[in-house]
Amino acid sequence: MHTMETRSAIGLILMLGILGNAAATETAPAPAAPASEAAVPSLNLPATRAPVIGGDVSTGAAQRSASAGYELSGAGIGSASTPEQGAILTNAGRGKPIRFQNGIFVYPAASLAVGHNDNVGGTDTNETSSKIVILRPEVVAEMKRSGDRYTLSYAGNFGRYTSSTDDNFRHHDIWLAGDNYFTTRARLGWGVGYQWRSDARGSTDRVNTSDSPDEWRAPVARLVAIYGAPGARGRLELESSWMQKRYTNNRINTRTSDVDMHMVAGRFFFRVMPKTSMLFEARNTWSDYISPASTSDNSYRKLLVGATWDMTAKTTGVIKLGRASKDYDAKNRRDPSGGTWEAGISWAPLTYSVVNLQTAQDIADSSSGANNYYIDNRSYTVSWDHKWASYVTSNVNAGVVRSEYNGIIRDDTTKNYGVGFYRELGYNFRAGINWNRTKRDSNVNGLDFKRDVFMLTLEAVL
Repeated sequence: MHTMETRSAIGLILMLGILGNAAATETAPAPAAPASEAAVPSLNLPATRAPVIGGDVSTGAAQRSASAGYELSGAGIGSASTPEQGAILTNAGRGKPIRFQNGIFVYPAASLAVGHNDNVGGTDTNETSSKIVILRPEVVAEMKRSGDRYTLSYAGNFGRYTSSTDDNFRHHDIWLAGDNYFTTRARLGWGVGYQWRSDARGSTDRVNTSDSPDEWRAPVARLVAIYGAPGARGRLELESSWMQKRYTNNRINTRTSDVDMHMVAGRFFFRVMPKTSMLFEARNTWSDYISPASTSDNSYRKLLVGATWDMTAKTTGVIKLGRASKDYDAKNRRDPSGGTWEAGISWAPLTYSVVNLQTAQDIADSSSGANNYYIDNRSYTVSWDHKWASYVTSNVNAGVVRSEYNGIIRDDTTKNYGVGFYRELGYNFRAGINWNRTKRDSNVNGLDFKRDVFMLTLEAVL
């Protein structure tokens, strides 16, 4: 079954790649895709680079899919969301800035949502429903010096449930970053930050006997070095990231989940057409679990080859196919390996309409870090963003994550569906209504659940 899935996914990716190559001569620009709900804004990089080491280090796509609607994404007011061109690791400001005489620009934004969650705990029976209020403040401070750019950003997510106060959450993301341009060929992006998050109940495979979500904190750092002028035949990228994740509550169940992660990657781009480059990548991630009881220390390698398209093309994106292998330090554990892929493609048939496709395969550790099994995650997501008028936009999305647990008898299929409509109220405000459904089917009794989340949102920028 998995062999057939792999071949089908690879066939779909290659077909989209051929269509993208055929459309690469078009000149219509593709609108920027909105930020993912689970993405860390300060660490949200183009798909050509490695996935961000963040809150999904354990179960990856499976955890993200089970947490849909858990927190707010960034302000998405179309007329106020122009990304910084050429940014490597710095954040883009939204709206009009507050200007200071010392050359610092400050971009504040905020989002407020009022809604209803009909299954807060993600349980099969005895569901708890509750109204919820979420506030997301954002601020980006920017400074430019001699062609370099520096940003200090903060994003918070504060959720309050009226009927399930134990599930209240407060999330913080702080990110200090710089993009340095030494010559036309040599560029460097660097960033350090701090994350304070929690795992929504029902989103991990840990046993949780507490009524409250598992909370964790983590310092993070990232470095990207680029050599090769824009438009050059070849370009080299070296990348490294580090994270030290520590849980702060429910220690009976979370003590084996504390982990240090370090990733290094090298990739080479070779331009074969004006808007198309071949991509060769090698990547390794080391996971060192702190608890002596953990058996999940491992090295995770990926060797990938693919292609990427310039963002000015009508069809843009990246496709990477290759082989992944995970080597556990514990001698009694099986070391899995097999074919893998990563792809993110945007198709803009019109300047005001864009379809995004993302798919990936990953081998993830168990959430606990102590159980002798790993998880084969295969994710597929498609979304459609359309602008009906200068002030009315919509988003429709659907996704599925298939998780096979190797070492225990468990297979999960998690599906997500969502639709949202938004109206801009002048330049500074956007109101919206959205619905998201999450449905997990498992072959283990008690792990199925269905959740509907409705939200009324108001976003504001200067």
